[in-house]
Amino acid sequence: MAHPRIGTPRTRVLLASAGMLGGVAVLSAVHRDQAHEVWTNVIHVPPLSLAGALLLVLCQLAFQALRLWAILPRDAPLTLGRTAYAFTVGEWCNIFAPARAGDALKVVLLNRAGGARPISLPKATGAVLADKIVDAGTLVLLCAATGLVGLIGAGVRARLPGTEITLAGGAVGALVFLSVRLARPRWFARLTLLRGELAKGLSALADPARTLASVVFSLGAWTAELLAIRVLCGALSFPLSPPQLVLALVVLNLGISVPVSLANLGVYEALLVFGLSRSGLPLSAAVAIATLHHGLELLGTNLGAAGLVLWVRRAGGW
Repeated sequence: MAHPRIGTPRTRVLLASAGMLGGVAVLSAVHRDQAHEVWTNVIHVPPLSLAGALLLVLCQLAFQALRLWAILPRDAPLTLGRTAYAFTVGEWCNIFAPARAGDALKVVLLNRAGGARPISLPKATGAVLADKIVDAGTLVLLCAATGLVGLIGAGVRARLPGTEITLAGGAVGALVFLSVRLARPRWFARLTLLRGELAKGLSALADPARTLASVVFSLGAWTAELLAIRVLCGALSFPLSPPQLVLALVVLNLGISVPVSLANLGVYEALLVFGLSRSGLPLSAAVAIATLHHGLELLGTNLGAAGLVLWVRRAGGW
């Protein structure tokens, strides 16, 4: 039986996951009092609060599927059910696959769900990219509404490459483009065709009605996630204000944009704990809330994916 090499992304993710879990086990053994306090906080969250937070997670997933469906090009022959299936199964795949391979699966599933007139892979890629743009844009809107834009903008500017690096990268890109144009005319023609299809996938961003609908659904998804965290914080008697919740959400989503471990185990909790602790939450309460929220997110994604897979099979597949 062939074994994965250590240098492969899958192996690196598995090793990182094992390291995270090992580190958690060591910290729990060394700091038993704090670990006991975290466990006490976890078991003191009422079942009704957990059920409410799970329902909000499922609402978040539904709004995200609606966001993708709303931003699809007008000529895409995809129903809401087919779009929801592609999105949710892709999100489920992202839990286990390295390098966000679930986003690539969304593209493939959107292509296969087109029936007799399938949406092309480049166009589906453009639609998924448009969905990401709307998702990020609405998070910026939330930050603007809570006064966090300046803080985040300063952090992003501090990480942007210098002018020299930017110019060098542009020069290399232009050189590659000209080389393909002059040496491989067929490649250039194919590249032009792919660019056109990708632009068609992004075309809904130029449609005010579809963009507005997608933004509304995206705001619904972010709001549902904020409320889920708010419910868990309130269950432990630590109600946070909207700006504090948005700050924690921004820290979390910026940190997990590049997956490091399986299902972002350890990384997710550490980032959310950091964001919550900035608002004055005790460490043990923040760890308990982050652990419960991550668990509910994973449970909600699995429930949603399982339900849609069963629905597709009952419908006879596509």
